[in-house]
Amino acid sequence: MASRNSRSPVLERLPVLQCPQLRNNNGDPVIRRVLIANRGEIACRVIETCRRIGIISIVVFTDPDEGALYVKQADQAIPLGAIAGPDGNPHLNIGLLVKTALDYQADAIHPGYGYLSENSDFAEAIQKSGMLFLGPSPESMAVLGNKRSAKDYLLQHAPEVPLIPGYNGSDQGIERLLKEADRIEYPVLIKASAGGGGKGMRIVHDRNKFADELARAQSEAERSFGSSDCIIEKYIERSKHIEIQILGDTSGQVVSLLDRECSIQRRHQKVIEEAPSPWLSNELRKAMSKTAIQIGKLLGYVSAGTVEFIVDIDTSRYYFLEVNTRIQVEHPITEETTGTDIVALQIYVASGGSLDALEYFQDGLAPQVGHAIECRLCAEDPSRDFYPDLGTIQRWTPASEIMPKSRDAYSRFDSGIETGSQVSVYFDSLMAKIIVWAPTRSLAVTHMAKVMAHTVCIGVRSNQSFLQSCLLHEKFQDPEYTTSFIPNLMITLVQNPYIKRGEEFQNLLSFIPSMLQRKKTASTSSRRPFARISPAFKNQKMDAANVQASIVRIPALHDKTHLVLWDGEQSVRIIPHTEPESNDAEADMKPSVILARGYNVLSSKLRDVSSLQNVHPHAVTMDILSSKRSTRKDSNAWILDDLSITIDHKRYAAFTACGPQGASEAGSYQEVFVHIPAFGTYIKYHHFSRLSYGESLRGSAKIAAAAVDKSPKATMPCRVLSVLKEEGDMLKIGEIAMVVESMKMEMNILATAEGKFAAKFQKGDAVEEGQVLFTVN
Repeated sequence: MASRNSRSPVLERLPVLQCPQLRNNNGDPVIRRVLIANRGEIACRVIETCRRIGIISIVVFTDPDEGALYVKQADQAIPLGAIAGPDGNPHLNIGLLVKTALDYQADAIHPGYGYLSENSDFAEAIQKSGMLFLGPSPESMAVLGNKRSAKDYLLQHAPEVPLIPGYNGSDQGIERLLKEADRIEYPVLIKASAGGGGKGMRIVHDRNKFADELARAQSEAERSFGSSDCIIEKYIERSKHIEIQILGDTSGQVVSLLDRECSIQRRHQKVIEEAPSPWLSNELRKAMSKTAIQIGKLLGYVSAGTVEFIVDIDTSRYYFLEVNTRIQVEHPITEETTGTDIVALQIYVASGGSLDALEYFQDGLAPQVGHAIECRLCAEDPSRDFYPDLGTIQRWTPASEIMPKSRDAYSRFDSGIETGSQVSVYFDSLMAKIIVWAPTRSLAVTHMAKVMAHTVCIGVRSNQSFLQSCLLHEKFQDPEYTTSFIPNLMITLVQNPYIKRGEEFQNLLSFIPSMLQRKKTASTSSRRPFARISPAFKNQKMDAANVQASIVRIPALHDKTHLVLWDGEQSVRIIPHTEPESNDAEADMKPSVILARGYNVLSSKLRDVSSLQNVHPHAVTMDILSSKRSTRKDSNAWILDDLSITIDHKRYAAFTACGPQGASEAGSYQEVFVHIPAFGTYIKYHHFSRLSYGESLRGSAKIAAAAVDKSPKATMPCRVLSVLKEEGDMLKIGEIAMVVESMKMEMNILATAEGKFAAKFQKGDAVEEGQVLFTVN
């Protein structure tokens, strides 16, 4: 009889399937050198497999990527020049990429995802050159890579494959498309025929909005995929997005690596995926796999592909959506649950390998063990409709370097960034994919939330906290969640999932920049002359204003400012400080007068001893566990610290990145980022000395004027897509006057005041950050 205390055996991850390296008649490997026609995270991913199986990796890069991680990791890196040269983006230049691969003696080209990965002309050019394409045949890609041709083909050759009601015709006139939308009945979904990834997609609930949404979808489709053609489908409101990973070899065998659930989407782009789908029954899983394999075998599909379906959860009916004829962003969760390396399998089958010879797939299906989840960490601000952000990653420390290794769960980081990486306006906002595997879904969700909270990504706004809100929401625990999860819960999801009073918590932690500087100063100046004299010239002991204090501002809280006042080394009072309000009569006040006025208000507050004593002091401690400089060698290197802090006897881990003192033009403050795992993300602080804070007040008049500026400025480098108003048109507050594009995302520019419109830029113009887009007079 088993012991009452015995535990059932823990489910373990499958070992990774090892594919043999195939050789030619001369005994040499069929593929020795691979050129990766992509960049960023997916380039790093392909490099990893190439390194593991002994293949030389070659990458290409444009000027903005000169210092990128994938460029450093590859065996060879070839510069292609400017990203916006006379011949356009080099990543889209078929002739240039094929010539470069031949010049550097590549045996094969891996296209990654995006760019030319689903371009049949690219695949054909590679094959004609004598190299191998690590993807499907040009013929398969031409048929399946386009939504319209794929559906037409299935209607003719496999009518039993369920298709969602819609219009796939070649007549793209507005009258015909409007007529078809009426026939299908609203709501309808407009989709770019030639692409994916959420580009060129619009949900239309109202006939009156169809023409405008169609124009936006066509514009985005043309820019993203080179074709403005769109299809129209019935939009199923209670639906799931479930896909089947397939793999085919050159002998006609096609197998299924089973399902992925991809229903957590924003702007029709996936942000959280999991495998297997927690809602799908085994019977439905096998039926969908059978349909996916059937589609693959119809065209003799070779390499990795994904057959996507929409599932109506009210009827459990599934409908064919499209085939992605490339490796998917979310492929890691399939690898984790099936014990495969999909990139290695692409290389294996392209070399002529047989899937049957691997003896791994039973009845065309891969084994599937445990549960995996992927979160896409993107440089974007969910609270501003996922507006993209850009800048420098001042600190990247994955949770695997912080958390102890879990006995039951596994985490993986597929990343294209490191400390010091640039998030550029020229590329997609995806920074890293964070993947976990665990024996069960509940363990996977719990572990993913913990890993996300302990991952330090400092320097740009991201969706890190938002992703944790999704994971921990009660409706995510219900397997019936749908593609409407994010739109329906947006108000809740932008709130911090751990700290209910997030603003109070950020205010409370504003002592950290001050205390960290005090500790650093004390440790470096203990041996200097006059070490016992108070710093910052505070030696008039009878003056109540001469106390140890600094000022901390919180940009995310509308520049909320606090006076951090020290009563010894471990007692601090955090006092809200409001700058003196200005009025119209003071608009022309001299900067020196503004400075004196603001500093007098601060000094008066410090001298008001009775009021200060009414503020509750906090007992605080700080231990610096480790400290290092960022990789920059100049005087502007950032300092990265790992801290253990206590606040009123509650202990927190903290991970910081501190910029050089006085690096900013706006008043000589120090930029300090503090990542708190208990908060799930970082907090950005501006730390001033009393003198530097006073100096910053010189710009108050200009800042106040800018706050009421009627002329919208570009918040980042962008390109004007359309100007919707004519010169002299009257604008109302909230009207869309211009549409711009940055980081592959369209953004509407709204009028903030009423008046006559005057454009500063026209369609197609490039705009630098801070430039005025249009004026309202």
